[in-house]
Amino acid sequence: MEWILILIRKDTNLSKLFSLVVFFMVFSCDEPKKDDVSSIFSDSQFTFHQDQNKIYFAVNAAKTLNGIQIDSVTLDWYGSSRSNTKDVLTLNDDGLDGDILMNDDLYSIKILNDSTVIKNILEDDSGFVFLNFNAMYDSEVLLLRDSMKIGNIIPRIVSINAPDTINRPLDATISLETISAEVFDADGLGTIKWVGFTSFHVDGDSVMNNGNYIYLHDDGSEIILYEPNITSGDGTKGDGVFSFRIPIYGQGFTDPDFQTKTGRFLWRFSAQDLLNDYTNILEHEIIIQ
Repeated sequence: MEWILILIRKDTNLSKLFSLVVFFMVFSCDEPKKDDVSSIFSDSQFTFHQDQNKIYFAVNAAKTLNGIQIDSVTLDWYGSSRSNTKDVLTLNDDGLDGDILMNDDLYSIKILNDSTVIKNILEDDSGFVFLNFNAMYDSEVLLLRDSMKIGNIIPRIVSINAPDTINRPLDATISLETISAEVFDADGLGTIKWVGFTSFHVDGDSVMNNGNYIYLHDDGSEIILYEPNITSGDGTKGDGVFSFRIPIYGQGFTDPDFQTKTGRFLWRFSAQDLLNDYTNILEHEIIIQ
């Protein structure tokens, strides 16, 4: 974290603002110390709510500076590079727009991470973000120059490869249908704990497989999952595409344990990374007949 103190005073003759003094925090007996800034600002916060695609900012600012009441708190938002043209946002302490408690001196805002709201949107990457907090006290402005780590980026399901319709074999044989999902994690390959989907029988208003996930694998079909030689059907190990071959029992089977239910199904795909963050659920509708 970097600290800069900026004092801006108003020239009443010219009726405009301009900077008189900029103090950089260095070890000098006649320049302001870091404690001067930290006595005004504390608890600066940044959170990227990826599941909502929203960004939250907050900072605690003192009510007064040298006996002068605080006017407002604003944020200069540069996104992932301080060379970007900044967005200027007004933080509030009125319990609205992401602020939780009114008049608790914590100024905050939650905004949509969208180009219709801000210029510096966050993409699927990790690293640091850059921002300034500004507290206005009449003609003086105190600035906190800050940078923070984005943190873990949640994985996302890029695409699903599954048919819209599956036809059961006419006789007492089994067909294997390969279902795949491509998953991306900005933190790198090998960071996905599992990928799977649940199956909801829309016509019967019930869940298949006791509601448990049917897991997909990125093992290159090297592992035998079921004897005598059933593998996942995955093409390339470690490429981020997870697959599984689901058995479809033909119409000739009479044993209830070896029958595939027909009808309309809603498959809900999800994944979890090694830091226990989940993707958003992606749905796929399929008919088995």
